[in-house]
Amino acid sequence: MVCSMMGVDRMIASMYDRRAKAAWLVTAVIFLITVIILLIDWPDSSNDWGTIASIGFVGLAMAGVAMSSRSKYNEVKDIHIPETAKSIMELDHLVLKKDVGFFPRLLLFEKQGHYVGTVKPLHIPFFLYPVSFLLRDSLIMMIPLRYGVFSYDGTLLFTLKRTGMKDSRVHIYDPNGENIGVYVQEDFRSVTKVKGRLKDEEGQVILPVEMKGFSGDFSLFDEDGEQWAHFYNGYFPHTYTTLFRDMDNDIVDIKEDLSQKNKTLLLAMICYVFLERSR
Repeated sequence: MVCSMMGVDRMIASMYDRRAKAAWLVTAVIFLITVIILLIDWPDSSNDWGTIASIGFVGLAMAGVAMSSRSKYNEVKDIHIPETAKSIMELDHLVLKKDVGFFPRLLLFEKQGHYVGTVKPLHIPFFLYPVSFLLRDSLIMMIPLRYGVFSYDGTLLFTLKRTGMKDSRVHIYDPNGENIGVYVQEDFRSVTKVKGRLKDEEGQVILPVEMKGFSGDFSLFDEDGEQWAHFYNGYFPHTYTTLFRDMDNDIVDIKEDLSQKNKTLLLAMICYVFLERSR
């Protein structure tokens, strides 16, 4: 349980701390590989030195990420955020942050900085871990793993699992494993638009989905013209940038008065979309 190890007001600082440690680890591995290459086969041409320089540049870039994350950690570590008893189901917005891990993970917050939940894979077979070093998130998400969405206190809210090759079929389950709906996304049809359909357990379309292919922007309306969700890539309320120190923060506006089932299906679709986004 995530919040049993730390207060929920420490989750943002912890996120930046994990990023810094992971980046320093990758930096060390890159420079270790560089040293081993130099010891085994000393470069004897400009092309060889160019290759070594390229590897070194990647290491320096990762060191820059580590120092930036450490700086962000120091800026937010002493900020106190009062705990909230709100459930994800009660929110009219959601801030989604990529977390460090072998497979895609998300930390979920309110814009005021309250930690409200996490999205993470369940039961990963050990032989799949090497794959995480080779594939980007959008390709890793093609592996049919089940992802759990948990509240801030560790309670499982629902799960989702992607299947299909030509199109993504994201099956959505309640905490008891009962199917409550599916999100069908048309992959590889267009680079400018991504289309999909959110369906209930009976296969009825409750929400058509259309997103911009490059930015990921979307405004989702049901057949009655009611807006269920809105996301504009790059927009984030300036007031809250003292907490979320990244240049790019993702916040999705969500219709507040949806039924419990429809909101669950909508949140599952949003979580899947952000899990497969590569950064």
